[in-house]
Amino acid sequence: MRKHSCVPDEFAHGVIIPLLKDKHGDSSKLDMYRGITLSLSVSKLFEHVLLQLCEEQLSSDQLQFGFKKHHGCTHALFTFKETTKYFVRKGSKVYCAFLDASNAFDKVLHCGLLAKLLKKNISISFVQIIHN
Repeated sequence: MRKHSCVPDEFAHGVIIPLLKDKHGDSSKLDMYRGITLSLSVSKLFEHVLLQLCEEQLSSDQLQFGFKKHHGCTHALFTFKETTKYFVRKGSKVYCAFLDASNAFDKVLHCGLLAKLLKKNISISFVQIIHN
């Protein structure tokens, strides 16, 4: 699959299962659910192997916390709090803005994402596999 930059059509198929976001919320409202897709086990295995093979090429900024191994909200919050404390102790005013990007993943321009991967010198075969 890696050599020919192609995956079986079945890798693109899955079953979408609705999950209730908040068990205490109103389960009759559609926005209380998020969908997860159950995929073939072999496609998930291939994805993990591919990520292991290309992990060095897929580095990101050290200040990125989301979608990154061993990083999460607690790390981001700690960094934010410590940075804020530092500047307040130095007598500076601190202005903050927050962005709710919870639905951003659904609005990704996939062609743009693939182009950015190519600009980062990610191997063409990897990008083609993701595209397929």
